[in-house]
Amino acid sequence: MRPGFALEVDERTPPALVRSAGDVRLERFSLGTQIVYPPDGQPWGDAVAATAAALAAPLSGESLTGRLRPGMRLTITFADSSVPAPAAADDPRRVVVEHVLSAAAEAGVDDVALVAATGLRRRLGADDLRRILGERVSRSFAGDPRLSSHDASDDTGLVTIGEAEDVQLRFNRRVVESDLVIHVSVVTGREHAGWDEFASGLASAETIDAAYGWKGSAAPLLEAVQSRIEVLGVAVVLGQPSWSGALRFLSSREWEWSLKDQAAYLASRRALATAPVQTGRLLYANRTVDYPIMAVVAGDLSEARDAAQARLAQEQTVAVKGTADVLVTGVPSVHLAAPDNDSSPLGAAWWVLKHVYGLGGDAPVVRDGGAIIAFHPLGDRFSTRHHGAAADVIAEVLPETLDPEEIATRFLPRFAADPWYTDLYRQRGAYHPLHAFHQWFAIQPAIEAMGDIIFVGANRRTAEAMGFRAATTYADALEIAATRLGRRPAITYVRDGAGVQVAVS
Repeated sequence: MRPGFALEVDERTPPALVRSAGDVRLERFSLGTQIVYPPDGQPWGDAVAATAAALAAPLSGESLTGRLRPGMRLTITFADSSVPAPAAADDPRRVVVEHVLSAAAEAGVDDVALVAATGLRRRLGADDLRRILGERVSRSFAGDPRLSSHDASDDTGLVTIGEAEDVQLRFNRRVVESDLVIHVSVVTGREHAGWDEFASGLASAETIDAAYGWKGSAAPLLEAVQSRIEVLGVAVVLGQPSWSGALRFLSSREWEWSLKDQAAYLASRRALATAPVQTGRLLYANRTVDYPIMAVVAGDLSEARDAAQARLAQEQTVAVKGTADVLVTGVPSVHLAAPDNDSSPLGAAWWVLKHVYGLGGDAPVVRDGGAIIAFHPLGDRFSTRHHGAAADVIAEVLPETLDPEEIATRFLPRFAADPWYTDLYRQRGAYHPLHAFHQWFAIQPAIEAMGDIIFVGANRRTAEAMGFRAATTYADALEIAATRLGRRPAITYVRDGAGVQVAVS
């Protein structure tokens, strides 16, 4: 596998591929721009052997078989369908869950349950669970309440484990009452694995808001969870996704495109120009890709996360020269966020201003007072069934105020208490109404740090409602940024933010 690298644009550099939701385009970048390329993809690897080795010799404590005993209550929890994106052709959680179930059966453990740690994200349906766990497990638990997706608003399924500032800290009852919990994480970015993922995926909505909402503190929740629940963490580290077939050009470097890749790109462009929405869904909906298994680690959730993140950084990190004045990124189509349509503009903003903005970790890729240019339509063709609350936040809340403090005190309680939003979340696969607010809160550090945030090809009304600027073309976006940064800013373009981290030298 070739490592990632930063290419400095010169006269010979071809135009670079840019993603904009379902659209793809080639954009010519100015001389001196640094284009960050992720590592190449590679074959799948032996997930079965890696899982068996990790569970036989965890980083600390007994092996899996040493922790199992007849008559115990065992619960397997797993991260939700938002990871990995795009979806894996063979999800690694299937391998881990099948291994644990086989070991439990051999040890005489009869009381086993599986819980998707979905938190405020949409609860998983049968198709989601089948894609993650595979036919064998999903068939075995079909119609069985022991296979479930966490419900953050189900009073009967939650139990109080503590209190913080007059908020009852409530957690998934089955998980709390288990003798052993095994939490399975998929690690493709800095935000994955660990106690925060576990706690935010299995607490009540009110608890999640108190811990991870505006000016929240996670410490009381994490302390209560760690003192009450025995958890063995299993983290699967994935490498760069590898597109194949007609979409192979997405993960190939432009100067290495074959004639087939060039033809596939041109065919995609023609189809997108004729029917952009339908073609975008045809290209990306239900598409799966192969991921390399870089590592499987097991142990305490904290140490498993640390080991997994260290391995991920080893594979993903690309060095760039200097902090950018302008950070440029595309936004991929994320259909797992809403199976019947695309993600919301808030989801696109989160990808740009939380995920890509944070690729440098403690050393930001773009300087304070700089600009971010992103490619996304911020349109209204997203799923209002899955993102109904987000649609109303954009239409009703943000035009009145962008201030997170006012939003948290004036609007959030009303949305959280609305039975219509809650019913959509519990029964119809929608995101919890708090999710949209938390996305807005999460992007505030980037909003406060940046002089300009510009979306190329964006719906102007939506962009203005969110406090961003809209540009028709990339050249127009640079003109807007030039009023603050001059005519020759240092530009870094992250070609694919799904499988890379940036180290600024």
